[in-house]
Amino acid sequence: MIILLENKEILINFINNEISTIPISLNDKISRNNNKFLHRDEFFEIKNLIDDFIENETYNRYLVLPGLRGVGKTTILYQLYDYLLKEKDISQNQILYLSCENLNERFKFKILEVLECFLKYHHNSTLRTLDKKIFLFIDESQYDYNWALSGKIIYDSSNKIFMIFTGSSALNLEYNADSARRLLKRNVTPLNFRQYLMLKYNFSHEKISDALTDLIFKGEVEKAMEYEREINSSIYNIEGFSDNEWNDFLHYGGFPLSFYEKNLNYTSSRLKDIVRKVVMSDMNTIGSISSESQINTIRLLNFLALQKPGDVSQNKIANYLDTSSSNIKNILDVLEKTHLLFHTEPYGSSSKRSKKSWNYYFATSSLRHSLVMDLGNAFRDSNAYRGILLENFVASSFFNLAIGGNRQLSLFYDDNEKRNVDFIIQEGFDNPIPIEVGIGKKNKKQIKNAMNRYDSDYGIVISNSTMSIEKDEDVIFISPRTFSFM
Repeated sequence: MIILLENKEILINFINNEISTIPISLNDKISRNNNKFLHRDEFFEIKNLIDDFIENETYNRYLVLPGLRGVGKTTILYQLYDYLLKEKDISQNQILYLSCENLNERFKFKILEVLECFLKYHHNSTLRTLDKKIFLFIDESQYDYNWALSGKIIYDSSNKIFMIFTGSSALNLEYNADSARRLLKRNVTPLNFRQYLMLKYNFSHEKISDALTDLIFKGEVEKAMEYEREINSSIYNIEGFSDNEWNDFLHYGGFPLSFYEKNLNYTSSRLKDIVRKVVMSDMNTIGSISSESQINTIRLLNFLALQKPGDVSQNKIANYLDTSSSNIKNILDVLEKTHLLFHTEPYGSSSKRSKKSWNYYFATSSLRHSLVMDLGNAFRDSNAYRGILLENFVASSFFNLAIGGNRQLSLFYDDNEKRNVDFIIQEGFDNPIPIEVGIGKKNKKQIKNAMNRYDSDYGIVISNSTMSIEKDEDVIFISPRTFSFM
């Protein structure tokens, strides 16, 4: 592989600078006011894989971490870097952190070229002759369109390299079956309330998540009730926790950036910046998006933010933006690939789902709220607006569970014209479970009607009308705050 001399000099200087300066700046990247950031669950899983790699030969040495901007992927890499330096005594010239976004601003590059240059000038070695263990942390990998091929070549050429590729959710799409056999993929999703409290306050109750998934998918309420009581009796002992904490989380949470910003307007502005960065940068790594389409994308997102779920169709959006339906279809497809948006389809046969409109939701309720605030909140009924945010949050919680775990979970909407519920969830071929979401709702008629139509064993109502989990015959009521620990 030939690298032009002038590029080689820039590349060597870049690598040398990364190796020498990152250890010095680590503290600033993984702490605030000398208080180290706490760790996401993904950190501990990867740490265990790294320990295994250091002690033994392992096949699990090629990780891919896709996720929306701002969820904490880069922080995880820096925390692992710090762990290797400080706790495993790995030399700093055995760790190479690369930001492909920064590299892309300097010159055209390939990850494989960078690694080969690093091995040659710092270890007098090649991939095949390498005799010491190296850790390769590649951030924003999507800026190299051939990142998956590079990862495959590195994996096949040397068992001495442990590598992590992070990037936008588009990384889910950019590897083939041949690469998939080698890599481990872990989607890094926005935070639920349990993770939020763990990272912000070091308040941990891991058992509640499993108990809530058993409640949702098996109808088992006893353990969830027990853990809910434990949480409710201890949560107000958290120093700094306030009565508005969950409401602030619904409007501004999901991302670690919300922990340290006291001015909620600034938090909202930073969330809006995430949206714009995805549109102006990440979308181009997936498909060719013209500047006109980028403007239409911002307008489309603003339009969706102001609509109730289910109120829009692609034709309606196209008419509003004065563009073609095919253009809207392409924009929505790319937005879904970034995971900024996702959709639900009507429950039923595949032919039925292909004919009906889809309902679109934002990755988090907070991203939706940031756009609404920027436009001037057009919702006069505050309870109705909170209901829309709550519905978005519930949908995104199930979506994140589906992409972040091992459950074969499908999320649909109920297209029945009368007494329809908000969602139908189904795991594998199990019976569908109807779910109703709302502010102030506790009536059983709607959910019972759906249970009869779909032959469901039980139904679930997520509403602020209950303070704790209740089971009334075959209907389970759960508060939004408790649900958000799932």
